[in-house]
Amino acid sequence: MPLKYFEIKNLLRSQIGLVDSLTGKVMKYVLLYGILYALFLIGRAQDPDSSGGLVALLLIMGVLYRFNFLFEKINIKNLTIAFRKGYFLNDEHTEMLISDIELSLKKINSFANWSCGILATISIFVTTTYLNFFKDSIPKEELSKLLIDENAGLQNDLVVFLALLMFLIILGLLGYYLAVQAFTYDMRFVNTILKSSLYIDEDDIIIGGFWKKLAHSLDHFISGF
Repeated sequence: MPLKYFEIKNLLRSQIGLVDSLTGKVMKYVLLYGILYALFLIGRAQDPDSSGGLVALLLIMGVLYRFNFLFEKINIKNLTIAFRKGYFLNDEHTEMLISDIELSLKKINSFANWSCGILATISIFVTTTYLNFFKDSIPKEELSKLLIDENAGLQNDLVVFLALLMFLIILGLLGYYLAVQAFTYDMRFVNTILKSSLYIDEDDIIIGGFWKKLAHSLDHFISGF
């Protein structure tokens, strides 16, 4: 990446810190999964009273999620306007930096996909080898007993073991992929600001202060940002 990227990143992060940005993202996903879980509980609820409470909780989380989304967009737009009107980069240099960032993101994504494929292949090979070794170490008479009804408990244990093993493999691959993608978080943040700045004009104004942001969010709560 060019040195200018790190200068711009530090400039932007001085206004919206990484911790603040991540906190907003975590809150958004916690609320989103909370909404999905509440919908699941409502679908299974038998008692109308408990169902009513869950509906109220669902509405509260939905409102909080919407406000979180709108406040995040307002903060991003405020930063974009400040960056644009600060004349830190002209349009040509902005487009050049966007191109460099997107090329770097493409390379990182390609590496993440390639390395995940390699890890998946290795995991499947090791798992298959282990299961074959386990199968060969058991006498055929004992192995055949696992397939009859009187050993249903052992069959269930085997199914649970295989499911758990598959879950751990998938979880490990997902964790690795997210860890690699975490390195691109700042790059995607900077890229969003740079791209958005190309569409800012003199009519765009910064929405400052909590109450002004709240009023703007209420005005655009249903219609969109």
